[in-house]
Amino acid sequence: MKFKACTAFKVADDMASGQFEAIVSVFGNIDHVGDVVMPGAFTETLAAWKATGDPIPVLWSHRMDDPRFSIGVVQEAAELMPGDARIPEWVDTWIKEHGGLWVRAQLDMGADASEVAVAARKLLADRRVKQFSFAYDTLDSGWGKVDGQEVYELRKLGLFEVSCTLVGCNDLTQLLGAKAAALASGWSDLIKEPTKFARLVSDMTEAEFRAVLDEMAKADSGRRNDGGTTEGEPAKREEPEGAKREEPPTLDAATDRLLADLSLLELEVALS
Repeated sequence: MKFKACTAFKVADDMASGQFEAIVSVFGNIDHVGDVVMPGAFTETLAAWKATGDPIPVLWSHRMDDPRFSIGVVQEAAELMPGDARIPEWVDTWIKEHGGLWVRAQLDMGADASEVAVAARKLLADRRVKQFSFAYDTLDSGWGKVDGQEVYELRKLGLFEVSCTLVGCNDLTQLLGAKAAALASGWSDLIKEPTKFARLVSDMTEAEFRAVLDEMAKADSGRRNDGGTTEGEPAKREEPEGAKREEPPTLDAATDRLLADLSLLELEVALS
């Protein structure tokens, strides 16, 4: 699960109603890790939510572990494409030119509202909280170019919730997931592209990092068992029959190799 944030929102003229509008994602915006949400990324997930009849939850700062932080529901959501007449007047020029995901939401009211919902309503009304964020899974993505710049296109997303938050989270979790094997197999080529390499590594969770290390260890083991050598490692001389067979590399060996690659990358970046 990942998170992204946006600062465009408007509360109802009478915040006592507990309603607000927000642009929670902007299309075509290249964020600090090179991600770009593409127009149409939410089409299928919004249709899926509508088909269930269930409301998209509004949370406080993505707090999924405590029911008190579930503070409202999305009443309406729509992808607004560039030039869409429904794009609100209160958004900035960039959003008008690129479009984004718009929501209208209702915070919990009355005696059943949690203390968190009550506090969130006041913070929004006072504009002490200005950001909205959303949690999602990446269902379709890949490398592409926007205005000549290499970016990671998010083409289809699965939306979990919308959050109002003091500081929006932006890509705090995994990028690679099931790509560990592919990344490990192409590691020697990838480190020759420092920008892409740094982006991928910086976005890894610990679990993904360990998955890549494990795949590297398996790849090394396979090459050695086939009589091959690891890149940069001298070929081993044949040993007499009965000699102790070399054990497959452990995860620690893969870790050492990765750390060496990282050191080379740091040196290359420093010299560039």
